[in-house]
Amino acid sequence: MLSVFQRRDMYDTVVVDREQDVVLTTGQLYVLQVRRELERSFKPVIPFAPHLFGSGKTRFVTSYLELLKSMGERALIGPENISDCEKDRRRSFLDKLHEAVLLYVDLTELKPTNPIEERRNLKWAVYYLLYRSACIQVGLSFMKPEDAYKQISIYPQFLLPELRKILGISSDQFLLVAFDEIGMLDSRGQYFDLEVNDGRVRPYNDFFRILWELCLEDNVFFIVVGKSEGLNIRNYAISVSRVELTFIPLSPLEKHSIIEHLEKSSSSMFTGSPKVSQILCHQHFSTNELAELLLELTGGVPGLLVKAINYLLHCKLSQDHLLLSKESFWMIMNDSIATNYCVDPLLPRLSSLSETRQRLLKMLTLLALYRIRFELDELVHLSSTCAVFLFDLVTDMCFYRRLIVDENHQELYEVLIPKLLIGYIEQSVKNDRLEWLLLQTLKSQPVEFFYESKCRVFEGLVATMFYLHLHFCYHPTDSLMFSTLGQLSSIWNEMNLKFSSESTAYYMKSIHYTRSTSEIERTTFGINDWKKIVEEMLEFEKIYIPFEPTSRSPDILFKLHGSTSEQNLIVGIACKGQWSSNGIRWNEIVDEACKFLQPVHDQVLTIHPTFHCMLVIMSTKLSTNVATDLNHSSHCYSCGDRVAGVFTIPLNCELIILSESDVENFIGKDILSSLRSAFKSTDNPHSRSIGISTVQEMVLSLSKNI
Repeated sequence: MLSVFQRRDMYDTVVVDREQDVVLTTGQLYVLQVRRELERSFKPVIPFAPHLFGSGKTRFVTSYLELLKSMGERALIGPENISDCEKDRRRSFLDKLHEAVLLYVDLTELKPTNPIEERRNLKWAVYYLLYRSACIQVGLSFMKPEDAYKQISIYPQFLLPELRKILGISSDQFLLVAFDEIGMLDSRGQYFDLEVNDGRVRPYNDFFRILWELCLEDNVFFIVVGKSEGLNIRNYAISVSRVELTFIPLSPLEKHSIIEHLEKSSSSMFTGSPKVSQILCHQHFSTNELAELLLELTGGVPGLLVKAINYLLHCKLSQDHLLLSKESFWMIMNDSIATNYCVDPLLPRLSSLSETRQRLLKMLTLLALYRIRFELDELVHLSSTCAVFLFDLVTDMCFYRRLIVDENHQELYEVLIPKLLIGYIEQSVKNDRLEWLLLQTLKSQPVEFFYESKCRVFEGLVATMFYLHLHFCYHPTDSLMFSTLGQLSSIWNEMNLKFSSESTAYYMKSIHYTRSTSEIERTTFGINDWKKIVEEMLEFEKIYIPFEPTSRSPDILFKLHGSTSEQNLIVGIACKGQWSSNGIRWNEIVDEACKFLQPVHDQVLTIHPTFHCMLVIMSTKLSTNVATDLNHSSHCYSCGDRVAGVFTIPLNCELIILSESDVENFIGKDILSSLRSAFKSTDNPHSRSIGISTVQEMVLSLSKNI
């Protein structure tokens, strides 16, 4: 049955949301042209997309000229203030680029060729592949390598005229060459005699040196794509090959782009070639709903998205009565046949993670889970003598990157682990309970979190530690934090602090003053919905994190049961990352108590007299007044106690304020110190500010709790 789903022509895909990539690519091609005209000795610029399967590399380069024409002047003339003369110059370049011919070259076809004396010559192999690709593209027969060698010398001034002759273009017409599958040089390089640099053979250096020489000729341009160690290659290309490689982001698609793709793509497999949205959606299942589910499943990765849509179309074609819904979507796409089909190119890599890659996996999962962004040239030290670029590591681990341009116009990246992949990763780390827990939490995370939320590493770390204690500690009361809570609260000691089943952290709808019902906005709870939240939402043995950090609730919520089924404790943890020198003040503590203890008491505890409610204030820094009033110790306020003289603790409620030292001992002194430093100047720090070593230390700290 799987063979049926190997077809890729179920629908004609339309490329969407690549304007940013077109602008960047066109700009770099223009820079090459300007340098070529103005500088005698210049460094060629080549757009470069070193991404994983499914990023849309091949579709982008083969569709580039079409996408360029559809954008018009916006592809090169933006809102920036440039002179009329420069605008005219750019328009002239665009006019010529619109008339360019694209030559697509597949490097999987690169191999040693005759004649014997040139058999191990990479330059000749590339030249012959260019010649052969040009012939195939226009439907001409091509000469054998030994015959071609007699006619085409291995010099640019001989090769390029021959290519133009084959393609039927004049010498002043632009020739755009797109090399695909650059990563093949990793395995094919051994067949050629290559230059040695710093004691190592790097086939990419030799390859880009060949392109450098070709770029010296007029009216020829290059784009290079394919899975590879992109940043490592770029750095060596600059220093050795004298070529400047500029990354094409090719970020995953967002929901609005998936909607556009569904509404513009059509399928001739169905009568009348209807749009995909018309085939799969109906009155009770909108295009918007389908796009949300596809985004949830694939993370917006184009290749995974297209495969998922193909599979759904196959199902629809074979079961005409099929009406999709959220439930039937997940039933279909969670089937092993569907998932195997979608991730087939990645299966060999996902199913055999080395020990080193398994160690790195937890770090990358934390980056994805807590929304920690990273810079382009950030390093991960594997040992005292070995380091890799995080940018390249993400590709090597079969994950994806999303480019973010922050408010300071700095380019940062986020790690994306599509939910389609998580089940396969789990099989490779099935004995690693921490990684399983992190992956399951990531799987339960709403996809909007990835696109809308800021870095919440402190809240995430606290939540992870709490459910590690509740899930995996044999004696939870032995833990420092649980022991402290037990000393402060008698009701805490009466609760069952050991979850009987392994679960994960769950993300719940946020709580606001009024409940949102708009389809555009995310549905929320209202501040009067606590009865529903406690009775229906908060299940036992599960920990919940409100979707938005601005929720009118604590950052972490869970429910514990006592010796009898009627005895329950509703726990809220307010994670107050106070990174400035001021620290949390009494009015902020009172506000946290008012928005949780009071409504829970009024709406829940008055109905359930055996229920209790506890709020834990876990702040990285207390104000001087608060710390002094508490004698620099953790403190519990019980029923009837007055907090700051303005708030009275309701019946069956407790407010616990943890001291800075207790928080520090729970999180880890070095980790907390790094977080304080990172958050001091921004509320959304990246990994260089936090420190990759700190993230690795978080992994070690979490592992100790299992």
